[in-house]
Amino acid sequence: MTLIAMLNPIEAAAAFATLTEGRSPRDQADIALRASVVAATALIGFAFVGEALLKALGVEMGAFKIAGGLLLLKVGFDMVFAEKTDRQTADSAKAAPLKDPAVFPLGIPIITGPGALTASVALVNPSPGHEMLNGGIFAIVALVVVAITFLFMRGAETLTRWFGPTGVDAVGRIVGIIVAAIAVQLIVNGVASLTNLRIH
Repeated sequence: MTLIAMLNPIEAAAAFATLTEGRSPRDQADIALRASVVAATALIGFAFVGEALLKALGVEMGAFKIAGGLLLLKVGFDMVFAEKTDRQTADSAKAAPLKDPAVFPLGIPIITGPGALTASVALVNPSPGHEMLNGGIFAIVALVVVAITFLFMRGAETLTRWFGPTGVDAVGRIVGIIVAAIAVQLIVNGVASLTNLRIH
């Protein structure tokens, strides 16, 4: 649920429709596939490399969860108040001459943005122990969520026609509330981790 909220397939589909408007169905399919591969690689790669990088820098996971929670809280606020949404990012990018939007801005940061990357590190190792199991489960879930996003992008025209701009905006705001709640929980978990407190 956290990854679905962070990747937000419906907003990603709306951004995809904007960025690929006027392209052939074959081009749209290729762009959707490449963007999904880039997003999945970045998401899973950062999830596993991120913790090692933090250890090398001497940053505890609790501190990262607090920092990540604060970042996610801003992302959630931006979504709730419709500031710098994926659709707006797509509109801005389309104004510039882009040959292939699959990597930027579609794969990163529209599908896999800073908030998703931050959450991935916390999700891959929620608690000490069972690192291999947690990592395997995260990788599988991440691939499933990216696959869902890919399917939404392939059906982008139909989805945006069903929801319309108002529906896409409403979904983005609702998801923003969920992201804000996830962010607060990350901060609470980070504080508990650093202070060894049991917070229920």
